Amino acid sequence: MTQRTKFLFLIAIFTLPTIASFVVFYFFPPDRSSNYGELVRPIVTLPALPLSRMDGRADVIADGLRGKWLIVTRDSGLCEDVCRKKLYAMRQARQILGREQDRLIRVVLVDDNVVPSEKLQAEFEGTLWLSAKALTWTSLMPNDKGDSSGRASIFAVDTLGNVFMRYSSDPDIKRMSNDLKRVLKASQIG
Repeated sequence: MTQRTKFLFLIAIFTLPTIASFVVFYFFPPDRSSNYGELVRPIVTLPALPLSRMDGRADVIADGLRGKWLIVTRDSGLCEDVCRKKLYAMRQARQILGREQDRLIRVVLVDDNVVPSEKLQAEFEGTLWLSAKALTWTSLMPNDKGDSSGRASIFAVDTLGNVFMRYSSDPDIKRMSNDLKRVLKASQIG
């Protein structure tokens, strides 16, 4: 091998990875994201407001929810079939988290004056039912696509009160739980 051939060989060895990465990046792009839920853009921050529990117990202060991860939905206190599907999905997604489930609180914003039945509250025990008839939170929740009532989604809220992800009213529970696992694993807060 001549000096010139060795030199060209060395240049090829060092430039080949750069050329290969360029080709892969532009001609075989990676998936945009690995999350199942739809990212909320722009992120909405929920204000710290006093919240009334529907079960008549003492008020819960929104600041008390800060530092906790939330999955939130909005619905009537009657909670018909679609509402029950959302509550079931929220409960199951939380249970799949295993030991991390205590970091996540399930919240239902009841946007009418109907108090959920005791049977319903017992069926979905551990869910925080909050009165949200005149609450600013309901107006701040991102608009649901194709639903003017604002009841078509489940939202994930971070420890700072930022609504960051939306799920349909009938989500794939395993994929929703996987999203929540990744978020909880990445954050040691809450």
